Amino acid sequence: MDTRTATAELGWISFPANGWEEVSGYDENLNTIRTYQVCNVFEPSQNNWLLTTYIDRRNAQRIYVEIRFTVRDCASIPSVLGSCKETFNLYYLETDRTVSESIKGVEYWANAPFLKVDTIAADESFSQVDFGGRLMKVNTEVRGFGPLSRGKGFHLAFQDLGACMSLLAVRVFYKKCPSIVQNFAFFPEVCSAIKK
Repeated sequence: MDTRTATAELGWISFPANGWEEVSGYDENLNTIRTYQVCNVFEPSQNNWLLTTYIDRRNAQRIYVEIRFTVRDCASIPSVLGSCKETFNLYYLETDRTVSESIKGVEYWANAPFLKVDTIAADESFSQVDFGGRLMKVNTEVRGFGPLSRGKGFHLAFQDLGACMSLLAVRVFYKKCPSIVQNFAFFPEVCSAIKK
């Protein structure tokens, strides 16, 4: 999966309905992209989830996720009563098939068997919104997870607990060592050797 050049709707599942919102936007080079954004910092107790479409792991045991995002500096938002965050959480869910949107309710999100990858913080945040000519402060973070063995694929999930942010692009990949014959020995193809 690579959303860096996506211009059509991504169709990810968000919960609740007033949380993450899919919009068209621009990257730092003014290319049209599809993004997800959330900014409910004036409302307490945020717990907004975003679930990607199903991703086939193609026998990879370790997966890497590159996330490009922007985050608004909480100190620059007037009248925020301490509920603002500058982080979000990344999870994954191993499965053999797509998780249906029809089963998404409060109970599902409270008890879903997501495995946490990491809490992700911005290295840079922006403090003003100047659409005329502001320079975007885009963060790029890469995280790996695995070993994967309980399903043919997985979903990624993003959890917002009160940030003002945009997910500009998400790229999922694995590393592969091709098969090779050396000194009459055959070494088979290996996908994402497990690292600890």
